[in-house]
Amino acid sequence: MRPSGRQLRALLVIDLVALLFALSFAAVTAQGPAERALGRSVAILTEVDAYLDGHFATIQQQANQTQEERLTLPDFPLAVSFLPAEVQHTNRDQFRALLLERSAQLLHDDGTAAFRQGRPSQGSTFSPDGALRAGMDLMRPGTHGLVVGLAIFLGMAAALLALAIAPAARDWLNTVGLSVLVASGLFLAFAVAVRFALRIVATAVDGYLAHEFLTLAEQLTWAPIRDALIVMVGGAALTAAGFALQTGDRQAP
Repeated sequence: MRPSGRQLRALLVIDLVALLFALSFAAVTAQGPAERALGRSVAILTEVDAYLDGHFATIQQQANQTQEERLTLPDFPLAVSFLPAEVQHTNRDQFRALLLERSAQLLHDDGTAAFRQGRPSQGSTFSPDGALRAGMDLMRPGTHGLVVGLAIFLGMAAALLALAIAPAARDWLNTVGLSVLVASGLFLAFAVAVRFALRIVATAVDGYLAHEFLTLAEQLTWAPIRDALIVMVGGAALTAAGFALQTGDRQAP
């Protein structure tokens, strides 16, 4: 039994919502955005500013005195290393940025297994630091590849559903465009609601880790909001083109 036009449109909307979720997650887990998020996560988990307040002068001294090719940081929970010249020729802020960048690259490649044993406290999965570490393990190439594959599958399914609608809808552009608008509108509403919920909870919560974790999560919601807006513009363009064609057909002699 062939699905009706209404059923096909409903399936297309559902598929497009799922596709937007996949595209947004793929955008967040791409190497550049993932490493930026991982750098911020390292800054939260290691309290990097407090660490540098207590160790930067010592690190500079070691860089000036060492005969080793590379310098490993004392008491830092990630085994990142630097050339002595990299320390000697940077100020505190520049070194902080380099430390977070290198830590993010290490975590992107190896995940949270790169943390030295017992540092920082792993906590339970439901604790702020445990949740943050679990999120960091998702920001890896393997996860990105899986999500990209899912997005490709959902995109192909959306194209097939859109083609299947054609025999059931004279105003094909309108039908597909409105489906895209509905899906992107639903997804946008969800993403905006999550963003504001995270902002409210981050404002009200006690504790440094919980506040910083929620603030980081709020910042990451910009990717799905952006994607929804882009897709919404595309849906509006399709709908407008469909209405223009319909109007032209009616006015034709």
